[in-house]
Amino acid sequence: MGTHRRDFIKSMSAIGILGATYPLLSSCVNKNGNEYRNETITKIEIFRYDINIPRYFSWGTWHNRQHLFIKISSGDFYGWTETPASKNNPDFKPTAWVDYLKQFKGLTIGEAQKLVASEQVLGTKRSLKMLESLDMGLLDLSGRIQNKSAVALLGLNGTKPVPGLYCILDKDEKKVREEAEKSIEQNLGHHMKFKMYGDEEVDKKLLRTIRDVLGDEAVVISDANKGYKKWRSLDELKEILDRFSANGLNAIEDPAHLKTKQWIELQSMVGDLTLIPDAPMRPAWKGIDTISKGMGRIYNLHPSTMGSLTHAVQLAQKVKDIGAKVMIGDDSLVGPACSAWQQIAIGVGATWVEAIEKKEDSKIYLECLQSSATKKESNGYYSFKSAPGFGLELDTDRLKKVSELYIKV
Repeated sequence: MGTHRRDFIKSMSAIGILGATYPLLSSCVNKNGNEYRNETITKIEIFRYDINIPRYFSWGTWHNRQHLFIKISSGDFYGWTETPASKNNPDFKPTAWVDYLKQFKGLTIGEAQKLVASEQVLGTKRSLKMLESLDMGLLDLSGRIQNKSAVALLGLNGTKPVPGLYCILDKDEKKVREEAEKSIEQNLGHHMKFKMYGDEEVDKKLLRTIRDVLGDEAVVISDANKGYKKWRSLDELKEILDRFSANGLNAIEDPAHLKTKQWIELQSMVGDLTLIPDAPMRPAWKGIDTISKGMGRIYNLHPSTMGSLTHAVQLAQKVKDIGAKVMIGDDSLVGPACSAWQQIAIGVGATWVEAIEKKEDSKIYLECLQSSATKKESNGYYSFKSAPGFGLELDTDRLKKVSELYIKV
């Protein structure tokens, strides 16, 4: 193993990775001179958490999903992460994940960080979900070993609670009404997001239903997933968006497939309606060079597509530098990644955070949760109390029992 590590460090240095992007690599020595990154990764565990509640998008339906909760340990210390690994595949086996994770077992934390960083580059062939997930788990582990919060290690200092954003993924008016009513019951009716389906009449009915339930004061945004395609000019697209604005829509994510100049021109045409670029932000290291001033008033950092938490933070700063605001989106997360992204949302001063635990989807997970650094306040805002790493404590034995599959890598 010693020879393997020397060869590994030599090869990584040749690539020029040392200290390239990861903030922990530049602040890895504590006052006693102990290098946390020399600690070895001794165990990696995978828990497959299934959700069997349908979610409807413009491009198709998730009838069920298979998420992976991953625990990365170094002796008594550990880090948690989560990724949505599969959908509509109840027989899913995480073979590719096991193969990917195997290479990290036995490495030091520093070596593992360098390996992840080496693939967080333009043109990478690695799955963004894999990179982002390992990034999160290693950051959590590193923070716990150093007794420092993960957000502090990312250089974030925001502390103000951030409103949770309730999301509705359904096109049935009755169900949309029921979901909007649930948001009020959960004290989340102040910020609402719903999926659009690229059909103006259908989408307007959904918007009117939500406004009927929530009233005029709530912030209502939509995600069209680039669903509006039948327009021949920006003037035509503007007219569509104007009609949504007249019916109470405050903001819209990715209304159509747009080039940078079109984003900028369209935002200048639609008055008070806020455009939210999402697709142009992915992955974060590309988004830093892609986004421009005026494309929208709020920019979405979408979990599972950033590929790197370090670059995501840099991207958030770029958004602020061009005079816009940041939102933290979601990938229908249900577990450990929710708290991590909530902390990042608070740290960057986001307008809202969509990555929140869901009453139904997260029910079994929440029964395993012993403590969390983030808290949903009575007003539906999410607050944060500093803790080592991302500060999540789970009953691992219970999680094993409720998981569809448990694998020790």
